[in-house]
Amino acid sequence: MYIKKICIIAMAMLACFIFSTNTMAEEKATEQKAENEPKVTSKIFMVIVDGLQDETLQKTSAPNINGLATTGVRASKVISVFPESRQATVASILTGMLPDNHKFMQVGDVLDGKSIQSFMEQKKINTCFYGAEGELKHLLADGGHNCKGPFNNKDELVINNLLSEWTEEQSYMNIILLPELRAAFDKFGVNSNEYRMAVTKTDAQVGRLLKKLHDEELYDSSMIVLTGTLGAPPLIMKGLPFKSGETIPPVSICDITPTIGYLNGVKLEKNDGLVLWNAFNKDVGQSSEYLQNERIKDLSSANTHLQEEMIRLQEEKLLVKSEQEIIAKEKEDIQRQIDERDQKIESLKNRINLYHIISLVIIGVVGVGYLVLYKFLKKRFLMF
Repeated sequence: MYIKKICIIAMAMLACFIFSTNTMAEEKATEQKAENEPKVTSKIFMVIVDGLQDETLQKTSAPNINGLATTGVRASKVISVFPESRQATVASILTGMLPDNHKFMQVGDVLDGKSIQSFMEQKKINTCFYGAEGELKHLLADGGHNCKGPFNNKDELVINNLLSEWTEEQSYMNIILLPELRAAFDKFGVNSNEYRMAVTKTDAQVGRLLKKLHDEELYDSSMIVLTGTLGAPPLIMKGLPFKSGETIPPVSICDITPTIGYLNGVKLEKNDGLVLWNAFNKDVGQSSEYLQNERIKDLSSANTHLQEEMIRLQEEKLLVKSEQEIIAKEKEDIQRQIDERDQKIESLKNRINLYHIISLVIIGVVGVGYLVLYKFLKKRFLMF
């Protein structure tokens, strides 16, 4: 009986050992599988800070935005577009097109093209737009969640709406427009203390977004693209596809949407921007050499296009010059005709004046003759 109990206990211990070994093996396999699975972007945040200038940003207390730059890619210089109105620049960022092509520059204009939000929605990717007011509401995509606000041109209200709708929406693509800094830019200028204080204030609102991402453990897997609008804005891109702690050569604000579109398999119908291949790390599936070659190829094509455009402009300049010469000659002919007409008019005026004088002389002579004749006849026939 005693031996039987010992056997049962031994078998039970053996079963527990086998079970625990299998469990540990399964857990280890699960961990290894999780480690081997490719990391993917969980969310995209495109933050557009209207009026933000890169040079001032780097010299101002803005730990959240500048901290993003240290963990991601920063452009050494960003070229904006003309005109530099909020309407035109935001449309260029979201479409990748120059204002002359998207034609959304002033009140009443209709956007000729589609924004990155519209392309995402077409691919059934959930999107949100926070901060669109006034004419910018025409940029909102059908089907996407477009926050209605109110915003009252305040960054804090934009972030408040974002954080309050965070749990409900959980959209993959999030466009955030922070409008408040533009007023300080226009009123005080980039070198003023008021503007630098406004930059710090805006940075604090960006920090609220970053804190939420950290709290939700989404920061590392999120793609964050931050830029400005007019002047010389910054471009900071942080995320899994991008390099870390590097600075890339000058870019255009029109390059942002083509880059995000490429990373998400979105083919833009037409755009003026280029994919920022040199901002990607080699984990996106291509070697560094391939990425650099693609960037060089795009820049070469863009340079060729610019040279063709330059030749076209030179031809137009010559044509305009030729037309100006023709117009100048026609103007001289018209002026000569006007001078001849004026001379004829002056001659006619002189002739008319002469006729007036002659008429007056004749009238005077006739009058004098009448008086002389009257006196002669009176003296002759009336005898007094």
